Amino acid sequence: MVLKQTRINNLSVFSAAKEGEPIYIKVDNVGRFPSKLKIFGFDKNVENGDSILPSPFNNYAKKNAEAYATIDASLPLEKYTRTQYWTRNEWAGRDQTREVTDFVDITGYRRHRDWHKPYSVYFTYVVDDEASIVSDSIVYNKENGEKLKNTVNMILGLFGECTIDFSAIPSEIKKRRLDWDVLPPGEYPWEKVKNTIEDITKKSNKTQTAMMLRNCKTIVDMEPEFIAYGKSGYRGYVVFGFPKKDLYILESIFPNNATYVFNNDWETLSKMTKAQILSNELHEARIIHSASWDQKFKELFFNRKN
Repeated sequence: MVLKQTRINNLSVFSAAKEGEPIYIKVDNVGRFPSKLKIFGFDKNVENGDSILPSPFNNYAKKNAEAYATIDASLPLEKYTRTQYWTRNEWAGRDQTREVTDFVDITGYRRHRDWHKPYSVYFTYVVDDEASIVSDSIVYNKENGEKLKNTVNMILGLFGECTIDFSAIPSEIKKRRLDWDVLPPGEYPWEKVKNTIEDITKKSNKTQTAMMLRNCKTIVDMEPEFIAYGKSGYRGYVVFGFPKKDLYILESIFPNNATYVFNNDWETLSKMTKAQILSNELHEARIIHSASWDQKFKELFFNRKN
């Protein structure tokens, strides 16, 4: 079934599907959309079988790539803390003040938020008679209704069309996930890393940028053995590897996020989906982005045995 519209509001387009049947969302003859394909996350060197988590190019793609919140106004207000990077005047004695720029934790109240894992639907570039992009299979059932609707709307919002299909990617096509750009082992001077971080954060606000720079500078000072930068839907994430310590630090520019600490080997970590990475099950520790982040990270790092 081919859809040519801007969005769907319900699941009626899946009326031909049977309960438990796998569904695939496709864009056929995708070579018609070179600029949109780049926005989606595939570069000009894309090859048959390349698989990506799409870039967060619209609100639906953001839900696919990042954890998101829904507000429940029926519950009491909840207390929350946000970290702000700001300049203020500080008492310096003898009727003097001095200007200080630093991180400050600010506490307030807001409507209750429930947090949800990202949908983490990947798309694969498939070349047959013509090129297409094909989603992971999504089983048609009640639990996956919102996931299906979000995936279709993500595609319609960019390409203006999509195909709802029941055919899997041919088995002879081997998928190759392109989540990370791994730099070879070696020394990583801060100035070089800083330039990359500034490029990653150029669309972020002042606090997010300052937080990312502070955190990454602290981690680089510990001399990681390798660095991996996230691509497409993982852009904004950086992994610092300390294999001799069985330690991998995942840092992110995104608000309401944290630094994730893993003791898995890199091969295992690199194959995790975004939902798995952000779950509460697989990481060893999670350090909230706050004014006291630096102290907490150093305590964890130096108290860890080699």
